[in-house]
Amino acid sequence: MAGWGAFLTALFIVQPCIAQKLHSYEPLMMDPYSTIYVDDGSCSAGKVLKVQGAAKNHRRKKSCVPLSDLQPGARTGAAK
Repeated sequence: MAGWGAFLTALFIVQPCIAQKLHSYEPLMMDPYSTIYVDDGSCSAGKVLKVQGAAKNHRRKKSCVPLSDLQPGARTGAAK
């Protein structure tokens, strides 16, 4: 029983850390297939740039998505 209690406590503590961070610029290097959100002003009002990393010799996928599509903790990052 103590094991389950510790597991559930750890789960509640870790959960808020999983939220996406909103970056102010696109990094030069990214892990393949990772996703970040960038608020650099390149998208229209109320939208941010969604950047997905790619494997070698492939281009990153970029698209503008509404802020409402992000996880709740994403807006607390380095937004302008």
